[in-house]
Amino acid sequence: MTVNLTDRMKAWIEAMGCHLCVATPEGVPFVVLGRYAKATASDEVAFALAQDEAKVIAPVLSENSRVAFGVSRQGGIRAAYQFKGTGELLRSGSVFDTVAAQAKEEKGIDAESVLLVRLTELYCTKPGYEAGQRLDGMTPEELDAWERQRWKDVPRKRD
Repeated sequence: MTVNLTDRMKAWIEAMGCHLCVATPEGVPFVVLGRYAKATASDEVAFALAQDEAKVIAPVLSENSRVAFGVSRQGGIRAAYQFKGTGELLRSGSVFDTVAAQAKEEKGIDAESVLLVRLTELYCTKPGYEAGQRLDGMTPEELDAWERQRWKDVPRKRD
């Protein structure tokens, strides 16, 4: 399936950062906070990771490239989502250079690496009858209409 991030989802991811979760093949979870996130495509998100953050997940990613994440500070979000995909740690290249520079400028993060997540699954985690609904099968137009029908808020970046 294809994930099509809406403008609202991109805004939430970029404004709030995300909790990144990886797991060993045996199912042992590891979680780090992705303080700086940038949607690089409609189905791709890059996270700038400091050395200590990358050190936690790098060994796990080498065994299992699956990544799940949700937007941080979810108490402020009335429409939570869970995003899943395949992760790759970048330590060089144009995506690394761009995201690392932006993270340094905007948040003062010295990025040792950038976690690039290519999204494959999207779920609604809003409490109620829609909880767990899989959204990645929707076209961009359907997803945008679905979201507009439920929520009107779009976050702004904080200093």
